[in-house]
Amino acid sequence: LSNGQGPRVLHTVQTLYPFSSVTDEELNFEKGEMMEVLEKPENDPEWWRCKNCHGQVGLVPKNYVVVLNDGPLASGSHSQQNSHTEPSHTGKFAGKDWYYASVTRHQAECALNERGVEGDFLVRDSESSPSDFSVSLKAVGKNKHFKVQLSNGVYCIGQRRFNTIEELLEHYKKAPIFTSEHGEKLYLIKPLQ
Repeated sequence: LSNGQGPRVLHTVQTLYPFSSVTDEELNFEKGEMMEVLEKPENDPEWWRCKNCHGQVGLVPKNYVVVLNDGPLASGSHSQQNSHTEPSHTGKFAGKDWYYASVTRHQAECALNERGVEGDFLVRDSESSPSDFSVSLKAVGKNKHFKVQLSNGVYCIGQRRFNTIEELLEHYKKAPIFTSEHGEKLYLIKPLQ
């Protein structure tokens, strides 16, 4: 019944620690890599045969990885891709291409790093105070997160006040949202795609 897809992917896993292979059969990897598990050899239960993002296949110690989900990484079906790092259809600004609702700071970082270019931004609900928001911005070196407080219907960021979050976002496309001590200015350019 094979449809030419090659071996069936059992799980998608992420590596927890770096690993240096000892034999040709084993895969080297860094911490945080994503791999697809192709086989769990019965004669060698502590090792799984995995394929890494470069298409290399080899054995990986199973206690070095955590299973993220069953099945391939992104098989094109929407459910497999991490739906939490896509614009939200619920929440205060549902349907806006920049609004990611309740993603965490970490998820925002990952999404910006994976897909973003400098100046890409998203808005998410603040983790520390649920009624507030955070703007996460992809920047060189280190992403920036800015707290937006909502009080009495006014959006406050630092000392600035805006009547709508759209006004706030448009303002910081023209004026820097952040200026470093070296005078480097950061602007919001476009929502993360």
